[in-house]
Amino acid sequence: MEENILKEFINKDIPNPADSQYMAEWRKRMAKARRIILEGVLDHVILNLRGKETFFSMWKALRDLFQNNTDHKKLTLKEKLRKIKMEKGNTILKYLTKFIQCQDELGSVSAIVAEDDMVSLALLGLPKS
Repeated sequence: MEENILKEFINKDIPNPADSQYMAEWRKRMAKARRIILEGVLDHVILNLRGKETFFSMWKALRDLFQNNTDHKKLTLKEKLRKIKMEKGNTILKYLTKFIQCQDELGSVSAIVAEDDMVSLALLGLPKS
């Protein structure tokens, strides 16, 4: 957005100017900003932008959509991590690999689990034997 001198559209809703001299420029910039969003999102996400007339409203809808998904994903992954158990017949390597993969997924959504919690969860997932 900075490259296209459109960053101001992210922070607030820029109203349509009353002066006709600036209106053409505003429309051009608004169309460019909306095109950037529409080119950058997947088809199923575009449905969330229906009825959004301004770039700011589109940006806000996307931000809210992905922020909520990130929070939900963090909770889901933490629950997944808690439920990982070593299954009968699995090797310790396979068990720990599954555990580390889940930890990496948590890291990808900026959720950090303390090292001592990871050790505790890993030990709790081992069989009593």
